Amino acid sequence: KYLNAAADAVLNLKSAQFTLKREGSPAFLDEKNGITFTLAECSYAAPDRVSCNVKISLKNGNILQLTRVWVPEGVFQTNPLTRQFGKAPADASFNGAALFAKTGIADILRTATRNPRLVGKEKLRGTDTLHLKGEVSGEKLNPLVGSTLKPDFMHPVDMWMEEKSSRPVQVHVSEPEGNGWLIELFAMNEPVDIPTPKLPPPPPPKPQA
Repeated sequence: KYLNAAADAVLNLKSAQFTLKREGSPAFLDEKNGITFTLAECSYAAPDRVSCNVKISLKNGNILQLTRVWVPEGVFQTNPLTRQFGKAPADASFNGAALFAKTGIADILRTATRNPRLVGKEKLRGTDTLHLKGEVSGEKLNPLVGSTLKPDFMHPVDMWMEEKSSRPVQVHVSEPEGNGWLIELFAMNEPVDIPTPKLPPPPPPKPQA
């Protein structure tokens, strides 16, 4: 019943801020170009608009930031150097908007969590929360956190939800070898504006010789 209540609470959110943090070895955001990912700081506006500032590391060790935006018109991403928006690469693995879709956190809570159990009550960032544990397959989790999980492995998942509202405030996914993902949610239902990015005009066609 806790999981269903938390799933309903996620689907009823009008907006939220959330962070997605990588623990342990970095995860690839773009394997082809050797770009790895450590932290995304994101805003969500219901039903399907998400904007994330993503910290990335390049092969040479440089750390850059890019912004990725998911809106009904498509997925857009800034060039870390020029800051101009373009279409995001098609092989982009991490999907911020997937967390809040019906198939995201809510579906995982309702249908994909095995052996759910209540660990106890805990204070988290000054809020009374219930701490739940369960296991979820990597296949179900991969779309949400960037495809680092073994699809057929059952990953231990911890979730903390507000005792009063049932809204999830923190989700932790453990991987073997001490790696993991931490999702923290806050500022729920506070106003958020996520405009659709304006793309620069295409270059003029070259005159034909």
